Amino acid sequence: MQDIRIEGTGHISGGEYGTVKVDGLGQCNGDLKAELLDVDGKFKCLGALQAATLECGGFAECTGSISAKAMKVDGMLNLQGEGSIEADTVRCDGCIKLHGQLSADEVRVSGSISAREIVGDRIVIHTFLGRLSRLFSVAQSQVELIEATHIDLVGVTANTVNGSEIIIGPGCVIESLDCNGKLTISPGAQVKNITGDYTRM
Repeated sequence: MQDIRIEGTGHISGGEYGTVKVDGLGQCNGDLKAELLDVDGKFKCLGALQAATLECGGFAECTGSISAKAMKVDGMLNLQGEGSIEADTVRCDGCIKLHGQLSADEVRVSGSISAREIVGDRIVIHTFLGRLSRLFSVAQSQVELIEATHIDLVGVTANTVNGSEIIIGPGCVIESLDCNGKLTISPGAQVKNITGDYTRM
């Protein structure tokens, strides 16, 4: 499979590649499939994106859905429209924004994330607004629905949180929470409605 590297400005029409490395300003005008997509510059994909590994240390924007085995976002990933993200693992020290659903076995965010739904087995979101908040006008993490077996949140605003083992840390504002296991709520959090067969820790 062909590898491609974009330095300066470059366009590709889409297709299947081994490694796609973007150090400058790049654009893909169709669907893209790659073993590795590594974005350190700015990259826009005008179709669906499928990668075994997706690493974003710069700015990536996609108009279609994203599918990956492993995602690591240290910069900013913006998914336009109602597309979804599906992955085995998601690590985010930067910012992820989407209007649809993010589905992954494991989600670990120590930056900021905004989505309609996040579902998986283990979800850890500890919002931290560092330099990205100034560069990209990043706000606190906001999610309509979070659903997983294990959930650990800090600095998250959510309408609904459903899980078996839930930790709601400081800075969280939760409208409705359903827990069927162990529940911990920090004094610095707001949870308006709690249901389920839970044990308060």
